[in-house]
Amino acid sequence: MSRFHVGGKVVDTVDLLRKRHWAWRLDLWPFAVLYGVWLAAVVPSLDFSDASIVLGSIGAFHVLVFLFTIWSVDFKCFMQYSKLAASSTSLGTEEIFFDFRKQRFIYSDEQNTFFKLPYPSKETIGYYLKNTGYGTKAKIQAATEKWGRNVFEYPQPTFQSLLKEQIMEPFFVFQVFCVGLWCLDEYWYYSLFTLFMLFMFESMMAKSRLKTLSELRRVKVDSQILMVYRCGKWVKISGTELLPGDVVSIGRSTGLDGEDKSVPADMLILAGSAIVNEAILTGESTPQWKVGDPLEKAALKGIEWSYNSDEKAMLKKEDVLEVLDKIL
Repeated sequence: MSRFHVGGKVVDTVDLLRKRHWAWRLDLWPFAVLYGVWLAAVVPSLDFSDASIVLGSIGAFHVLVFLFTIWSVDFKCFMQYSKLAASSTSLGTEEIFFDFRKQRFIYSDEQNTFFKLPYPSKETIGYYLKNTGYGTKAKIQAATEKWGRNVFEYPQPTFQSLLKEQIMEPFFVFQVFCVGLWCLDEYWYYSLFTLFMLFMFESMMAKSRLKTLSELRRVKVDSQILMVYRCGKWVKISGTELLPGDVVSIGRSTGLDGEDKSVPADMLILAGSAIVNEAILTGESTPQWKVGDPLEKAALKGIEWSYNSDEKAMLKKEDVLEVLDKIL
């Protein structure tokens, strides 16, 4: 059995596939046989016009199969891949994983399935209050290998790749097919002009998408130097080197020309308070006041609270600074 049930919000099931050799792909060798049969049997028995019609039919069917491998992932897997046996997952590999939509899923031999790479984001308040960051360089190295750097790169496609994606859409292919039929009419030059307009429109759409992606790449947190508690002391590191579980000190920029600081990651306020601007995330223009210390928060709300009584409480969204928030 090569199917694994993940049960996540993004990925439900996972099938293990292996790419076929090009000579055994179902979108290649059957058509090679058909072309060979056409050349050996059809051409000698029919005249040139009839043989050309047969060749055109085979070619049209081949093109349609090729397009379906682009339009349908399931069809592409059926044509170009073969399923792996269950025993193929135990190949002595240290770790089997895949990345999907910027999320990593790791194979577990014990559970015999894939699970999303866990983060320490659902612990109790007491756990976070007692956290002192990473105490040794070995732990830092292990965490870096597990989670990687604190970067989120938007892919920057080329204009040619976007245009190719646009013209491979089913509706555009149908339009080109219709233009081809119109070319059989007497006014074929009108059809060619229509085809030119179609390509111009798709080029403009690809250019617009490229501009949007370029603007999206600018909306990211710039790398900044932060004070992080590691190995028993405060050290300065780049925001791209942050790891889950780090204890970070964030303050507002001083001076008259001090700019608002963008939060480089989702963070829980452990001590102190912060006024943040969440307009880029929520659209609210009113800054939000967030308090970290549970005792201070309880006093502001007029309720009684102690660390022992609520140590097992879970963190709430109002305690969290999210990436792209700005400290005012």
